[in-house]
Amino acid sequence: MIENSKKCHWEDFLVSVDEKSVWTAHHYHSGDPTDGRKACIPSLKTIHMEVATSMTQLAVTNKDKANLLWVIFFPELTAGGPSQPPPEYPTPKFKYILIMNEQIYYAISKLGPYKVPGPDMIQNVVLIQCTDLIIPHLGPLYRATFILGVYLDCWRESLTVLRKTAKPDYTVMGAHHPITLLNTIPKVLVACVAMDLVQFYEIHALLLSNHFGCCPGRTTLDSLHFMVKSIKDAWCKKKS
Repeated sequence: MIENSKKCHWEDFLVSVDEKSVWTAHHYHSGDPTDGRKACIPSLKTIHMEVATSMTQLAVTNKDKANLLWVIFFPELTAGGPSQPPPEYPTPKFKYILIMNEQIYYAISKLGPYKVPGPDMIQNVVLIQCTDLIIPHLGPLYRATFILGVYLDCWRESLTVLRKTAKPDYTVMGAHHPITLLNTIPKVLVACVAMDLVQFYEIHALLLSNHFGCCPGRTTLDSLHFMVKSIKDAWCKKKS
């Protein structure tokens, strides 16, 4: 029964593939088969430079692996330059408005139902299926966050997934990178705030017209079209 359920779920997923999820399907198909457990990090190689030689050592225990990855991902901050006067910020262009329940509805509707959850282990599909029951509680909670200026400590917790895909050697530290999995409840709050910021920067033209990074509706293809047009315009003006 379990095997049949897996097969039916996979076939239903393939039927529903669209232009966004086709890369997820490709990732599933091209990846190595697993038993569904968390990937284990093998012993990591580290090179110690001596006076005239280099020695390769292996980090075998979880503590040694964590210490190595910590040094790579979170290097110590160096001391800054001489003290500078505090910056002079311009007059705010807009006033922040508290999050509305309609925004929470929209943010939840954009969640992927079966994405990997964070430490709270709350699946996105729970919020999607129980939206009408949850939003009357989430709305006051999110608004109180800004009214009181308090962000819960448990919302700061996250999980880190390390393994990159399709790497030939996972004993090399470069085959790993940090991917943070946030708790589900604050993730919706972050999405609502991001929507507000996007709306306000478009209304008040806070970004340059040729800014493409992290802008909804602007893709890599748009930036390539802009670059090609700039080059052709330069050619027409006989500029090198």
